[in-house]
Amino acid sequence: MKAALHPKHFLIGILFLFTGLVYSQTTADTLILLANQKLYKVNKNNGGVNPYLNISNFPAADPFSLDWSESQSCYYGIQVPLGNSIFRISETGVYTTLGAVNVPGYTISVMEGIAFNPQDNQLYASVSLNGGASQGDYCSETLIRINTATMQGQIIGVFSHPTTNAIESEADAIEFDEQGVLYYFDCSVNSDSRVFKQDMAFANPPVLLCQDSYYSMTDLTVRDNTIFISRGSGAYIINSCPVTGGSLQTVLVSSAGFPSGTQLRGITWKPEDCTQMPVASFTATDATTGYPGLTVHFSNSSQNATSFVFEFAPNLTTSTTDVTEIVSATFTQPGIYPVVLTASNGSCSDTDTIYVTILAPDPGTEPEPQPENASIANSFTPNGDGINDEFFLPFPDALKIHVDIVNRWGNRVAELNAPTEKWDGRINGDPASEGVYFFTYQVTLPTNIQLTGHHFLTLIR
Repeated sequence: MKAALHPKHFLIGILFLFTGLVYSQTTADTLILLANQKLYKVNKNNGGVNPYLNISNFPAADPFSLDWSESQSCYYGIQVPLGNSIFRISETGVYTTLGAVNVPGYTISVMEGIAFNPQDNQLYASVSLNGGASQGDYCSETLIRINTATMQGQIIGVFSHPTTNAIESEADAIEFDEQGVLYYFDCSVNSDSRVFKQDMAFANPPVLLCQDSYYSMTDLTVRDNTIFISRGSGAYIINSCPVTGGSLQTVLVSSAGFPSGTQLRGITWKPEDCTQMPVASFTATDATTGYPGLTVHFSNSSQNATSFVFEFAPNLTTSTTDVTEIVSATFTQPGIYPVVLTASNGSCSDTDTIYVTILAPDPGTEPEPQPENASIANSFTPNGDGINDEFFLPFPDALKIHVDIVNRWGNRVAELNAPTEKWDGRINGDPASEGVYFFTYQVTLPTNIQLTGHHFLTLIR
């Protein structure tokens, strides 16, 4: 089975966003993102993104915030355009509007955060009960508990923490961890962005966990004592904040699974309790690097699964229930293509990804010449043991050399401008992170042959 890929599906710019060439998603590493009328899985260790679940009955006005309820086997979120309504997404992807929340004796002018507490199996939200926009109040300063049968809210407490410029304390997003501890995020244009921890009795002041300069966000979730925050535009940023304090730490998540300009609407953690977890695994039986027109066949070696979906591009998939079936795709345009296999047993799923690289040959030329016996390294280990500690091009007699090395975000980390120059795996004197980098090179040999190309480089410590 063949599928031709077209340029509109891919941007060369995603080249710099990958954290690795191949990874396998595991249950313990799964976060869930809401975007593009579907849910995505994110590997919190390496930033890989894969489509997870299409959503049916999706509303015209985008909802935001997302939280998984394990006891009710569904997701909850907020749809402000419908009067601060609550929505639910089933485990199979069916979207249902539950209706607006009301608090007797009050008017909810805005609802910003929603979270399900795994300890009491109740739904909570952060809301504004002190007026609306005409009174200059946009702040979700009150925590309420929601009865999803009656859609009535009960006041639990009022957020109160140190503020600047007379900005009211609020909770732009809330979340409970596995033990039922309440976390919340507050950001204000004239102030900053902060994450707090609050006791449910509101008997003590909140604990400030971390703080940074202002930026907007859409949601947060907590897992294994780490806070993950989704940000609205760009479709590739999650911030992690260690609960020991300090500044928010920016972590880029690969945008390979998203169309350009995607808006992140929510983030949550969904544990998957499977008696027999599927293991997605597949290999390419052909070369995965080549020129336009390259056809690659894929062999499936997954275990404990009954259905398989290969995704070659958005809206371009192949489904099968036969693990022995060989599938293939023909790649017609330059770029880097994530081929994603999702293996499912009906209740749980796992994913594996292989990247196919299609090079862009110079017009009217054959693939670039390579000098005889020259081998360009694709990894090095700058750990100080004296073995393979530095990266360099093996052209000691070259007349000229220029090498640009960039990280997964496309930022330059090193530059080599002479045959004798080497990269020691440091950035501004500090050890560079372990992972995959990308480099381009231009070499002039003594014979005046010009060599150009690009490769991946794996830094291992």
